[in-house]
Amino acid sequence: MGTSTKSNPYDLSGFMAKLNTDLDRVQTDPDFVKELTSEKKGNPITLGPPVIDPTEWADKQVRNASNAASDWLRNVKRPRRDPLKAAIAAAPKREQKVRESLDQHKWEKAMAKVDEDMMFQVIDSVGAEGYRKGVEARKAKVRARAAELQPMVAALKTNIQAMPDVTDSDRAARLLAARAGMIEIGKKRRGI
Repeated sequence: MGTSTKSNPYDLSGFMAKLNTDLDRVQTDPDFVKELTSEKKGNPITLGPPVIDPTEWADKQVRNASNAASDWLRNVKRPRRDPLKAAIAAAPKREQKVRESLDQHKWEKAMAKVDEDMMFQVIDSVGAEGYRKGVEARKAKVRARAAELQPMVAALKTNIQAMPDVTDSDRAARLLAARAGMIEIGKKRRGI
């Protein structure tokens, strides 16, 4: 685990440098990937890999999403807040990510034209089975994504587990490292 974090728990520079090294190795070193993603033989027990294999990951994700189809339909038809107001309120976040389209306010104009009754009619016509079929139809895509992510997430998890876990500051640093690491993995996937 290492020693307790006594300096700024929000300084992840050393962690991120190590994680980036490991993420680069994931892309170039098949032996390192095997080491990260394999079971650890031991006495008295064999430990599973830090992250489940891509097929199991995809199967579980699709199964859980498919099993949630009825919940999805019920919840999408009873939103906890006004969906149109919430969508318009998200404009600053969208603006940060897709500045060029929002400079012309296309998104707000389109949202103002949404007919809420028609929106729920479409939801009813698609129904839970449409959601389930959509999820299941994308199983190969989910499996491919899981295969790409699995060794990177394993590298992140291995690095986080090597961090100290003694104080609240240690745990805060681990949480921040998990978030920062997933953002970094996203960048690696996009070639940034």
